[in-house]
Amino acid sequence: MNKARIAVLAILTLSVINLCFMIFSNLVGMRAFPDYSHMVMTLFNVFLMTLGLLSVWQRFTGIGGHAMRGKILLLLAVEFFVVYAADIANIFPRSAEPMLQTLFALEICGAVLGVLLFVGVCWYVKSAPTYNAM
Repeated sequence: MNKARIAVLAILTLSVINLCFMIFSNLVGMRAFPDYSHMVMTLFNVFLMTLGLLSVWQRFTGIGGHAMRGKILLLLAVEFFVVYAADIANIFPRSAEPMLQTLFALEICGAVLGVLLFVGVCWYVKSAPTYNAM
């Protein structure tokens, strides 16, 4: 198996685990977002769940050979980074309560994993042969 592929799959797995800790864990605490409507927060949560599900789908269907999968993985890497960077920079979502240190650490880890995933996917796309599947 290609080293770049192993790296991408490992980073993707760690990214999904990190996201699951933030969505489903009480370790990060609960934050209130009174400035946003329920619809905005629902759409944001749907986006996060879709990001996680797409990542799991990419992880378990494999990434070998399909040019489109490389593009999807690049998009996932950018989305992971943007979501975490926006929260770290207090751009979106803004909370009335300060971010707990555990959540901050997980978001820093997630942003780093997003960058590593992007670099790993670029490495993999350059090193792996691709074919177009119908």
